[in-house]
Amino acid sequence: MDAQSLWDRQLMLDYHFYFESKEQFEMQADTYPVWVLFAVEMGKFRYRIDAESGEASAGELIFCPPGSTFHREMVSTLGLHYIGFKFVGSEPLETRPTLPSVKSHPTDGKRLFSDFAYMRKLHLAGDARSFHRKQMMLNDIWQLACEDWEDGALKDQLEDIPVSEDELMNRATEWLYRHAYAPFGMNDLSGQLGLSPVQFTRRFRKAFRLTPSEFVRTLRVRKAAELLLVTDMTLDQIADRCGYENGFYLSLVFAKSMGMRPSKYREMNRV
Repeated sequence: MDAQSLWDRQLMLDYHFYFESKEQFEMQADTYPVWVLFAVEMGKFRYRIDAESGEASAGELIFCPPGSTFHREMVSTLGLHYIGFKFVGSEPLETRPTLPSVKSHPTDGKRLFSDFAYMRKLHLAGDARSFHRKQMMLNDIWQLACEDWEDGALKDQLEDIPVSEDELMNRATEWLYRHAYAPFGMNDLSGQLGLSPVQFTRRFRKAFRLTPSEFVRTLRVRKAAELLLVTDMTLDQIADRCGYENGFYLSLVFAKSMGMRPSKYREMNRV
């Protein structure tokens, strides 16, 4: 499951405990029936979950899927939120979501620690309103984690961006990468660059030998092809994820670029 699709998931809080000064783990390894989040406010610990291992320190999040063994070793005294949760709508036999990494380090630390502060304040409250508020904070933390994972995926993608001697057009390609999968007006970008739409198109074509619209279409079709193969989403759902108004229009664009309809592409390439 890619980072973008994780944004849509909603989390349902199962339990939350806060440790202000945890000096050791009671168990060096454990397995849980629900998803578990260790959200670190202070200190550091080492972890290993499935094939991933590393260290987690203040402002970092470690997610352990149900059924996976969570190995951990204390490095320094922790201020720690220990949270159990499920995904809304999940069935017991549903294939669990695959995270890009069990670790996330949100870049918006101010917002993350604000969420921590609210959860810390409410950690002993047992009333329904406080539980609901903690669930809201948990979902905001999840959004911050998804943003971090998506930024990581974008960083990998940006390595493939064509590079020009025209630094302004290099900025343009990065902007297009970030906004390609949502509806936008090309005039918005040209205005930000201080160019008219005609000037922008000519300069972009000179730098990369294709127009900005062709560049965006390539990104969107590639994304649509990926979703056709790795998901069971309808064409309308894929179109929405790729910045198109509907599946019919996506089908026309896809067929022109790939030489076949999306349905044929999915049929021929899925194993």
